[in-house]
Amino acid sequence: MASAIDSPGVCKCPLGPRTLAAVLVRSSYDPVRGPGESDGRRYRWIVLYGRDTETAALADRVAAAEAGRGSSLVVRGEAGIGKSSLAAVAAEAAHGFTVLRCTGVESEHAWSFAGLGALLLPLAGHLEGIPEHHACVLSRLLGLAPAPDKAAPPGDFRFTVGLATLSLLAEAAATRPVLAVVDDAHWLDPDSAAVLLFVAKRLAAEPVAMILTVREGYAPDFPTPGLDEMRLGPLDADAAGALLSGRLNGLSHASRSRLLNSAEGNPLALLELPAIEPETRLAADWTGTRSTTSRLKQVFGDRIDRLPEAARTLLLLIAADETADPGLVLDAAAKLGAQLTDLAPAEADDLVRYQGGRFAFGHPLIRTAAYQGAPVFRRLEAHRILADVLEPDDHRRPFHLAAAATGPDEEVAAALEASAECASTCGGHNVEYAVFERAASFTPEGPERGRRLLRAAEAAASAGNGPKAWALCAEIGQSTNDRAVHARATLIAAMVAGWRNDVREAYRLYMEAADHYTAAQPEAAGYPLFRAVELAWQAGDFSRAEVAAEHAERLDIEHSPWVRDLAKATAGFHRSCAVTVTEAVAALRSLIDIHVGFGAAVTPENRAMVAWWQTLIGDIDAAEATASENVRAARRTGAAGALPRSLVLNGITEFHRGRWRDAEAMAADAMDLSTELGQPIGLVKARAYILAPIAALRGQEADVHDLVEAARAASPPETAVTIDTALALLDFSLGRNEEALDRLMGHLESNAPGDALAFVPVAVEAAARTGEHARIADAFAWYTEWAEAGGQAHLAALVERSRGLLADEADAGAHYRRAAELHKAAEGHPFETARTDLVYGEWLRRARRVNEAKTRLRSAAAVFERLGAEPWTERVRRELRAAGDAGPIEAAPDLADRLTPQELQVVRLAAAGLSNREIGEQLYLSPRTAGYHLYKAYPKLGVASRTDLAKLGL
Repeated sequence: MASAIDSPGVCKCPLGPRTLAAVLVRSSYDPVRGPGESDGRRYRWIVLYGRDTETAALADRVAAAEAGRGSSLVVRGEAGIGKSSLAAVAAEAAHGFTVLRCTGVESEHAWSFAGLGALLLPLAGHLEGIPEHHACVLSRLLGLAPAPDKAAPPGDFRFTVGLATLSLLAEAAATRPVLAVVDDAHWLDPDSAAVLLFVAKRLAAEPVAMILTVREGYAPDFPTPGLDEMRLGPLDADAAGALLSGRLNGLSHASRSRLLNSAEGNPLALLELPAIEPETRLAADWTGTRSTTSRLKQVFGDRIDRLPEAARTLLLLIAADETADPGLVLDAAAKLGAQLTDLAPAEADDLVRYQGGRFAFGHPLIRTAAYQGAPVFRRLEAHRILADVLEPDDHRRPFHLAAAATGPDEEVAAALEASAECASTCGGHNVEYAVFERAASFTPEGPERGRRLLRAAEAAASAGNGPKAWALCAEIGQSTNDRAVHARATLIAAMVAGWRNDVREAYRLYMEAADHYTAAQPEAAGYPLFRAVELAWQAGDFSRAEVAAEHAERLDIEHSPWVRDLAKATAGFHRSCAVTVTEAVAALRSLIDIHVGFGAAVTPENRAMVAWWQTLIGDIDAAEATASENVRAARRTGAAGALPRSLVLNGITEFHRGRWRDAEAMAADAMDLSTELGQPIGLVKARAYILAPIAALRGQEADVHDLVEAARAASPPETAVTIDTALALLDFSLGRNEEALDRLMGHLESNAPGDALAFVPVAVEAAARTGEHARIADAFAWYTEWAEAGGQAHLAALVERSRGLLADEADAGAHYRRAAELHKAAEGHPFETARTDLVYGEWLRRARRVNEAKTRLRSAAAVFERLGAEPWTERVRRELRAAGDAGPIEAAPDLADRLTPQELQVVRLAAAGLSNREIGEQLYLSPRTAGYHLYKAYPKLGVASRTDLAKLGL
C-alpha cells in the first residue's frame, strides 16, 4: 500500500498529510522500560508499588487474549493515581502481541475519528484482508483514500465503523494477538469514543484485549455501561512509604511525614510535591480540602512560572494545539519572538520532551497548567498566531480562529461550518453536530444562525443523541422566524419525543410541524400529518387522528388520501361508530399495497410500519417476512436506529408463530441495541409485547411483575393496554379467570381497546369459564368481524373455538372440530392450535369419547411442554388423569431451547447458508465470534457441520 503521506491523492479530511504525520507518531507505541532502566527524566518507569492485585488482573487479561478470549477493561482513577503506568505494565507483559496505543487529547475533541485513526493506523497493512466495504470506510477515516463526493449514507455510522474496526482488529489478531491501550479516553472525540465502546463490548472470541484509562474528576464524564471496570484508589501507607524510599532518599523525617500526609496516597503527588519550596508551604497549603488534581496543577504551574518568558511561550503554543508538528509550533513561535533553543529549560525540568518527531508533555496536567496558567490575552494571541500559520484548508484552522474570537464573527462561523461539512462526509455525526453548534454560536443574529442550529440538530439526531437534538431544536425556535426551518426542527423534536416513548408530545409536535409546512411548503405537510395519525393511534385517541386527517383534506395534497386511510383504520380498530373494522382493514390493505409497491425505496422506518399494519390485519406470515427483511436491511445498511423497533416487530411475529426462544432472542437483541442507542422505546416494547406475555403463558409470576413494572416505569399511560393484557394472560394461565376477564374487559368495554383486540379469544374463554357469556358478546362480535375481514385461516380457527366455548354443550363439538381443521390448514401457530386441542379434548372427554380425547390432549401437552408453558401442561395432565391416562408427557425436543439467544441467532443464519463473515455483519459480531458461537452450538445440537444444521429444519 502506498504511503499515506506521500500519496498525492490523499484527502485532507479527516487527516491531511501534515497532521497525518503527527498521528503516525502519536499512534506508535513507546516501548516500556524495565525497573532498572531510566530515560534521564525525573523518575523512572516502571516499578509499581502497592498494585500487585491490579497488575495480576491485567496479566490475566493479557493471557486470556493470547488464548483467544478477548475482553476489555476500563481503569478509572484521579489524576496521577497510576492508570497509565498500570496500562504500560500490561503492555510490557504482552510479549509477542501487536500493541496499539492512542491518547485522547483535549484539543482533538472536535476532530472526528482522530483517536480511532491514531489507534488503527499501524494496522493499515491489514486492510486488504477485511471485506472491501469495511476497508473503504476505514481507509477514508485514516486519510488513505479520498473523501466521498457526498455525505455518508443514512444510518448509524457508528455501527458501520464499529463493525469495520472489529473486523480489522480480528484480522490483525489472526497473525498476532492485539493489545489496544487507550489513555485518557475521556478526551477522545465523541465519534472515536462511540466506536471504541461499540468494539469493547463485542470482544469475545478474538485474541484482542482493550484497556481504556479514564480520569475521574476535572475531566468530562465517560460512561461505560456494560464494561468491566477497575478503580484505582490511593496507595496504602506502606506502599506510599516504599515509593518515597525507592525514589526520593535523603528526606528528613519531618519532611517525609508531611509529604506522605499531603500526597494522600497519590503516586504522582508523592514524586512532584517535594519540588515545592519552601517546606513550610508544603505544611500550610497542601493539607486542606483541595483536590489532588488541583494541587498537582499548581505544582506544575509553579514550575512553569519559573521558566523564562520565551520558554513559557513555546509551552503555551504546544498546549494550544498538542497535535501540531514541531514545524507548526516553531513557525508560530517565530512570530512571537521565540525559537527552539528557548525550550531547553522546560526540557531540563521534564515538563516537555521531543520524542518520536514531536513535542509531548510529561503529564496531561502539565498541558492544562501551561494553558490555563497563561493570561487570557496570551491564549487568544496563541490561537490567532496558530491560525495564521496553518494552511487555509487545514481542518484545525477554524478551531483556532474560534478560540481566538471574542464575539460573533461570520468568518469564523463559516470556517467552522466548512469543517462540520467535512466531518459529515465521513459520518462523524457526533463531531458534526458539535461543530455546527459552535458555528451557530459565532453567527450573528439572523437566519444563518437558525440554519446552522438546524444542521446541528439534524446531525445530533443522526448520531442518536436525542437530548442534544431536543435542546438544539428549542434554541432554533428562539433564533429564526423561517417557517421552513421551524418545520424541520419540529420534525426532529417529534422524532426524539417518539424515541422517549412520549406519544402525546410526539403527536403535538408532528401537528405543529404540519402547521409550519402549511405556511411554507404545503406539499411537505403530508408526512408529519401521517405520522401524527400514527401517534394518535398509539395513544388510542381517534379524535386526534381525525383532526390530522381533516387538516390533510383541507390542504388537498398528494398524500391526503393516505392520511385519511390511516385515520379510518384508527377509527375502525378503536370501535368508532363511524367506521367499521371491515373498513379499517380495507384501509390498511390499501396503505400496505402502496408501500409494498415502492419496493427497495421504502425506508426501514416505513417498512417497520408496514410490518405492524400486517400484524394488525392478522397476516402474521406477511408481517414476519416484512419484519425479518427489515432487520436484515437495517443491519446491511447500518440503519441501526431502526433496528430496535424492527427486532421487536420480528419478535412479536415469532411469538405468534410459537417460536418463543427466537422471540426472546430478538427481544434481548432489541433491548441491548436500545440501551446502546439511547432509545427507551425499544426496552419498553420488548418487555411489554414479547417478554412479559411469554413469561405470563409460562406462569412465571415474579418475572411478569418485574417486566411489567420496568415497562410501566418508562411508559406513557397509553401503554396500559399492553401491560394489562400481559397481566391478564398471567391470571388466565394460572386459572384466575375472573381477574383475567376484568382486566381485559376494562379495555374492551371502552371506546379505545387498541392492542386488546388480539386477546379477545382469551376474554371469551375466561368469560365461558366464569359463566359471563353476555359480558363478552359485543367484543366477540367485533373480533369476529375483524377476523373475517382479515381472511386468515388461523383467525377463523380462533373464532370457531370461541364459538364453541360460548355454545351449548351439544353444539360445541362441531365448532371445535372446525377450529382444529382450520388450524391444520393455517399451520405456524402451535400454541393456539394446542389451546384448541385442549378445549376440544376436554369436550371429547365429557362426551365420553375418551380415546379421541387422549389424542387431542397429548398433542396439546407436547406443544405446551416444548414451549415451557408449565401451567398449561399441568392443566392437560389433570385432564389426562381424569381420562385414565397417567403416562408421562413426551414432547418433541425443541432444539432452540438448548441454545443461548446469541447462539440461536447465529445458528439460524448459518443454517440459512450465511458465512461467518456474513453472520458477523448481520449481528454486529466479528467472524471469529460468530464461529465461536457455532462451535459451542454444534455439540448441543448433535451436529458437526453447517450441512447438518440445514437438515435440522431450524
